[in-house]
Amino acid sequence: MKIKKVVYTKENKFYWKSGDLHTQLGLVTEEELKTKQKVKNKDTEFIITNAGFLDSFEKLKRGPQIMLPKDIGPIITGTNLNKNSKVLEIGTGSGALTCFLSQFVKSIISYEIRPDHLTIAEKNLEDFEIKNVKLINKDAILGIKEKDFDAAIIDIKEPWLVIDNVEKVLKSSGYIVSYSPSITQSDLLVKQAEKNSNLKVIKTTETIEREWDIQGKVVHPKMRMLGHTAFLTFIRKL
Repeated sequence: MKIKKVVYTKENKFYWKSGDLHTQLGLVTEEELKTKQKVKNKDTEFIITNAGFLDSFEKLKRGPQIMLPKDIGPIITGTNLNKNSKVLEIGTGSGALTCFLSQFVKSIISYEIRPDHLTIAEKNLEDFEIKNVKLINKDAILGIKEKDFDAAIIDIKEPWLVIDNVEKVLKSSGYIVSYSPSITQSDLLVKQAEKNSNLKVIKTTETIEREWDIQGKVVHPKMRMLGHTAFLTFIRKL
């Protein structure tokens, strides 16, 4: 079930789907959640707003480690994706990237070798009511049947083993992005891609995200930071 409402207090954030919302700061009834924007309970004010895709995404069911928005953003903006794009995904995992991309593109074909990961992804797609994704339980290293993709995103341990298969089913000028936690993985991928005369390696990047506290008297960065998660290698088919 999707998140329907997000409830804020000064320091906290709560998600609501159904029934009364019980918190350590007090109770907000289902009727209040459905009809009001603000509720005062003792000394706490609850601010109620409708939930959107990103709110539900934050509560996505997880199995394997999911890709975070800080890495998904560069993939979307760096690959010319649009409402007419057909995307290939190698390594579905929990389906986090799959769900996010489905909001921007026409269709997605997603390969995943592990049935247990596919079960989680299927449930997430169902919860988000996503209809433009086809999941395939197959090792893409052994071959990819579909073709004419505008972009491909690879998230597997050995991306260099699948890069040539991906190139064959990608449209000319299409992009490949590989998500790799280790720079060694990225290095091996680049070396393999450079052997393919149809591919041009564009760049390898990482995204570091630091939040700042500017609501108090003193402006300063927050102690916790979203540091390294993965390297993104961008490749284009000529």
